[in-house]
Amino acid sequence: MNVLLRKTGNSTVITIPNAIKEALGAEIGEEIEFVISGSNVIIRKAEPTFDFDKELEKAMNQYDELLKELVDK
Repeated sequence: MNVLLRKTGNSTVITIPNAIKEALGAEIGEEIEFVISGSNVIIRKAEPTFDFDKELEKAMNQYDELLKELVDK
């Protein structure tokens, strides 16, 4: 299966065909990684990483009302 390299701004992009996305078990918004092994490149789903800032923001949004009530006490 071949795809073309394209230019978008200062980046070079490729389109991942649906068959590849499905074989990876990847969903839109998930990260994939490219691993170089000699002259080959392996594409795989990236391991999820813990993003403290993102998790903190999610918790703050989830408990926003409760935190506001605690401040007022």
